[in-house]
Amino acid sequence: MTLGSDDLSGPEYACLELAWEALRRRSLPVGAVVTDAEGTVVATGRNRVFESAAPAPQIAGSRLAHAEVNALAQLSPRRRYEDHHLVVTLEPCTLCTGALAMSAVGRLTYLGADPYAGGTTVVGPTPYTARLPVAITGPRPGRIGRLAAGLHVAFYLRRAPGSRVVSVHRDLRPDLAEAGEALVRARIFDLSERGLPWSDVAAELLASV
Repeated sequence: MTLGSDDLSGPEYACLELAWEALRRRSLPVGAVVTDAEGTVVATGRNRVFESAAPAPQIAGSRLAHAEVNALAQLSPRRRYEDHHLVVTLEPCTLCTGALAMSAVGRLTYLGADPYAGGTTVVGPTPYTARLPVAITGPRPGRIGRLAAGLHVAFYLRRAPGSRVVSVHRDLRPDLAEAGEALVRARIFDLSERGLPWSDVAAELLASV
């Protein structure tokens, strides 16, 4: 699948669609999917922190209602998932990295870096998690990575422009802060509030970063 001149897998594109849907619902724009060994999507989730409802077993209206948690919650506890793959738009935080390890999913790919809350390097092995080391890939280089991370920054530029989230990005990853600012200039919130689908806005937003 191609977005502009950038190639994306089907699950990567699906994650971005879910992130856009979260933004349209005024939650943090993060989306996640789980695929099986053949690459078929078997579970999807999006951030629902600022929403009031979610289909079971997903959660909403809680600081724990992250995209990865909502996707992983749909996996049965009756088996392990070494051959499954979690794909997410933003580097998982410590909550979601821990949820991934406890879910026994064998692979993680994330598109955008998160210098503020990204937790892929800080969760150490325990006797439980050491049984299944997770293979981690990310962030994506180039515009795809900037777009995925920029969606997150743009959300905070609107909701809390003076927040530490924004200042940490400006200090540690000014390129991602600039991507978020470029998305704001590209009228991302106007586009989301008009209810436009991701397919209608993706190329324009990608070009802006």
